[in-house]
Amino acid sequence: MRYEEFNQAWVQALRESMFPIIGMDPIEESVGLRSMERSVKSFVEPFGGQHGAPFHVTAALEYRWDALQTARTATTEEGMLDELLGRETRRARTAHPWLRVDVTLRASTLWGKELALPPPHAWQRWARETLGRLESIEPILPSETVREGRNGLPEFLAWQSEPELQVLCSPAGELKLRGVEVATWQAIELPRKWDDPDRRPDKRPDGQLAAMFKRLRSAMNAWMEALDHLSPAR
Repeated sequence: MRYEEFNQAWVQALRESMFPIIGMDPIEESVGLRSMERSVKSFVEPFGGQHGAPFHVTAALEYRWDALQTARTATTEEGMLDELLGRETRRARTAHPWLRVDVTLRASTLWGKELALPPPHAWQRWARETLGRLESIEPILPSETVREGRNGLPEFLAWQSEPELQVLCSPAGELKLRGVEVATWQAIELPRKWDDPDRRPDKRPDGQLAAMFKRLRSAMNAWMEALDHLSPAR
């Protein structure tokens, strides 16, 4: 699958998810002039609107398409093997290429409207509810995060960080809460292109992308609802 094809699948899945998109376009693209790596970012808001005041909730999605993957998809798998190993190794096996998609949930206060740091018991309630819901009730990651690979070695397919705080220190030394976030990533398997027309084709990533956006929709609501523990009223 070429970069342009995956990009189309990404935008299609994003639009079908019905997420409110931040910005004029569904994606922001950039190219590294030194590495020729392509970066794509999308920013969305919760489906159904903002209900986490005084926080503003968003999610950032990003993937990077490196130059090696571009070179691989410029030809077929057989052609790639011929170029790298020679025709004598035509029977060599290849593994599915995969793409890392980073998804970060954020909740930020308005600029200049930072909050006083909540007491420890409020942090504990927030962390307990946030992690419990994101890991068990409305998981943002797929059910399979690790699998056995070749030679019995583990392959990690997804990961989630601990909640992180963004804290502002005023000139007077007072600490205020500017925002919180949770970072995750997951692997998306990409199909290979073969010369042999009789070979069974690999599955397209459309189903994986649709499932990812579906999980994100529920996870963002859970993330937004748990912010109530950090509200000054609590």
